[in-house]
Amino acid sequence: MERVERLRREFYSRHAPQPGRRVSVALLCLALVILAITLVATGLHNIDLSSMLLGISFSTFGVVLFFLCRFLLQLRQQQQETASALDTTETSLLQSEERFLQMAHNIQEIFWMIDAKSRKTLYVNPAYETITGRKRAGLEEDPLAYEEVIHPNDRVGVLEKLEQATRTGEFEERFRIVRPNGEERWVWVHGFPVRDADGSITRLVGTALDITEQKRTEDEVARNLSRAKSAWSEADAMRKATLALIQDLKMDNVLDTLLLTLQELVPYETAQILLLESDSRLFLARESPCHCHLEQNGEYPPTLDAANYPFIQRTLTTTGGILLQNTRVEAEWSSLDGYRQPDSWLAVPLIASNQVLGLLSLGHSSPDRFTPEHLRLTKSLAIPAAAAIQNARLYECARIYSSELEKRTEDLQKAQRALQSLQNHRPN
Repeated sequence: MERVERLRREFYSRHAPQPGRRVSVALLCLALVILAITLVATGLHNIDLSSMLLGISFSTFGVVLFFLCRFLLQLRQQQQETASALDTTETSLLQSEERFLQMAHNIQEIFWMIDAKSRKTLYVNPAYETITGRKRAGLEEDPLAYEEVIHPNDRVGVLEKLEQATRTGEFEERFRIVRPNGEERWVWVHGFPVRDADGSITRLVGTALDITEQKRTEDEVARNLSRAKSAWSEADAMRKATLALIQDLKMDNVLDTLLLTLQELVPYETAQILLLESDSRLFLARESPCHCHLEQNGEYPPTLDAANYPFIQRTLTTTGGILLQNTRVEAEWSSLDGYRQPDSWLAVPLIASNQVLGLLSLGHSSPDRFTPEHLRLTKSLAIPAAAAIQNARLYECARIYSSELEKRTEDLQKAQRALQSLQNHRPN
């Protein structure tokens, strides 16, 4: 209604018949002057002059009265037209405001309006309460209370962008908000400027859409893609590792390939491959990095009894492997002689044809560096590794047997030739 009254005053000031009013006032003043002169002349008893002036004054007064009545009639007509136009405008404005309120009260997005200079809230629709969990009355008491709705980790950046928007008019951000119960939600806020006649930005208006479910879906899709890529990379690494392990039957090459492949999958600092000599006796078949000082002292490769190391013994008797996030809190932990104690440790057995061949041991100097995923990857690689070690052992045995058989065959052939030579030189 305030806008309608202001429009009514502006309309009257623009459409009032200013020139006609000025002419009518001037004629009226002239008629009054003539009438005054006539009365003075009459007082001087000048009959001829007074009669003439009286006639002129009455004629002028009649003309003025005619124009004044015409002006008043036109003014009345214009007032009626103006009132009709303003009534129509008022009705249109009320209808527009009603449609705006109906739309603002029924949309799911927050419709907001703030002052460009002070950034104070001018209007928000009821969706503000649904999405943020806060009352609109709080914005009436403190027009900047909406800043507290923004997540603390996003608040500084969002308010900086909003400050820029008061000058550029461009604002489009996705950020988190926090409801009074601590629940975090995601919103997508888009704003645009309202300018005055000079082109200056006076207000920012826009919408805020709750995209929490959309964000969760996007995150889930991203996680699934990451899992798919990780699974593909893992499968490809396993395929290459398996091919590399089974294509070479030399034990040294198999052990070196195993440690190199394992390093691509698990971020270890130290690694050992321990193989069984007997039921509980193990020897160090390969390690990374190599402790060459032990070799120089004549103690390399070291051997150990699994019974003296509870976690190694436990690894040999289980198929699931062992993961320790911090060995320093484990009372039963014992480090290998001559080796620094790792803080993170995992181990898996090497099993082929239901026979335990040994174990893989991985360590790191920092706690909590290995995860269950690393344990799973190590177990997956241990399967083809155990088969490759078993094949390498069989190949070494076959080479030994072949070499022994070849030697014995050569000895037999020599004996046969000697016997044949002896028979040939025997006298008849």
